[in-house]
Amino acid sequence: MKKIILGLFTISLLFTSCASTLNSRTQKVQVSGINGSSKIYVDGKKATTGKTSTTKLTRDKAVKQIRVETEGYKDIYYVHYQTKKSPLYIISWIPFGILLYPPFLDIGSKSYDYKKEIKFNEKPIEIPLKTEKEKYLFVNSTAFDLKEKDLMIKSVKRKNYNKKNTKKFKEIDSNDENIKFDNSIFTDALNEILISNKYTDSTNSIFKSNQNSSFLKASVKKIEVKNIYEYACKSYMSFIECDLEIEWDLVDIYGQSLFNKTIKATSGQFSPLFFKEETVKHSIKDAMSTSFLAFINDNKVRELLKISEQKEIKLPSLPIQSGNIVTNLQDGLNSTVTIKTSKGHGSGFAISNDGYIISNFHVVANEKDSDLIIIDNLGKEFKATVVRKNENYDLALLKVDKSFDYHFKLEDKKNYSIGQDIFAIGTPKTIELGQSLTKGIISGERNKNNISYLQVDASINGGNSGGPLVNKEGNLIGVVNAKLSGIGVEGIGFAIPAEKIKDALSIDN
Repeated sequence: MKKIILGLFTISLLFTSCASTLNSRTQKVQVSGINGSSKIYVDGKKATTGKTSTTKLTRDKAVKQIRVETEGYKDIYYVHYQTKKSPLYIISWIPFGILLYPPFLDIGSKSYDYKKEIKFNEKPIEIPLKTEKEKYLFVNSTAFDLKEKDLMIKSVKRKNYNKKNTKKFKEIDSNDENIKFDNSIFTDALNEILISNKYTDSTNSIFKSNQNSSFLKASVKKIEVKNIYEYACKSYMSFIECDLEIEWDLVDIYGQSLFNKTIKATSGQFSPLFFKEETVKHSIKDAMSTSFLAFINDNKVRELLKISEQKEIKLPSLPIQSGNIVTNLQDGLNSTVTIKTSKGHGSGFAISNDGYIISNFHVVANEKDSDLIIIDNLGKEFKATVVRKNENYDLALLKVDKSFDYHFKLEDKKNYSIGQDIFAIGTPKTIELGQSLTKGIISGERNKNNISYLQVDASINGGNSGGPLVNKEGNLIGVVNAKLSGIGVEGIGFAIPAEKIKDALSIDN
């Protein structure tokens, strides 16, 4: 009798777990790509290729991360998991389920099925290819300064998410979730997006001009991180999605705004089981990529990125009176000034006794005349105005109501040679270091986009821009305008040759 009872119990147990026992470990699921070249990955491993293909998913009660990679399109991310009881579950009720007890034990991972077809809902985003007739893009700045109300973390059941029932979204305290953001997340993400989409030239990025380069500013205005969940196959299943609102600003190399637009974007779906603690960062990066591509696809942006023929700037001739000329380094130091702006400072130098001053255009770009202050060698301050500019040559002419004892002479022809000793005068790093003098040599002559540069190895730092480059007699050789910086980079600075100033600004002296 005991053996009969034990046998009946064993048979009933077998039948009450039919789906868990009889169902296969994997299930064939049809997945959709964008076209025939689409590569489809499941949890980081390539599963299949094609517009419509079949792949095997393991029945393990885990959220599967799907990624569709297609050349010429942005990657698509979505998730898939087991949601339905296997039809084999019915067998568990016959005959012993009815006679003995409900087959509650038939809840193994194999007892649940996936939906047989996976489709992504969003429209594929095409990546516009950069052409040789378009400018490169570089990151100018990213800003992330959200108010508490602009950073939201919400949780919602999938059925309410599908119905877009926002009233059912439950807000979670971001402090409880310990989610931290900083600018580096967005700067790194944007740089990676530009590089991967070939908008940034990392091999030739020294000589940037308005003819070959534009810059992007990205300011994140709102972030909403959503945790979408449901209880499927007797387990808690969830994924992350992120909404971003970003203000994009296309600017020229001097930071002058060309086009501004705010774009809202939603990320793909991301499995916390696959990405783990990086899930939120991945979703933010994906939403940022979507927003960027929407911006870059704007017709106005495409038009502004086109390389136009460089127009020669012809200004009316401006006569400037000549006076006492600088003939030594001391007079040169006394004729050099600091230019204080609303954002920092630069350098400049007198080219007349009655207050005309040369500097770089990038020093005074985007500045109101009311914000421009000239500080002379004695520390006295004077208001200045911009008289004229040449953005192609990065030169600006300023006027200040002050008399100079000596001024630099503007050269008509080349007065230097490679290997020659030179001195850079300016205000490096801080205004307190005004009229600093550093020594070096001319390392080479460069030409980019029909603009000439002198390469020098004298010590040049932020704030030196616009200062004079002179020889030991104090003769003007050039205008300091750039330095190559980075880890392991030393002694690579650039200056605009002095003989270019007259023509660039149409000055007659």
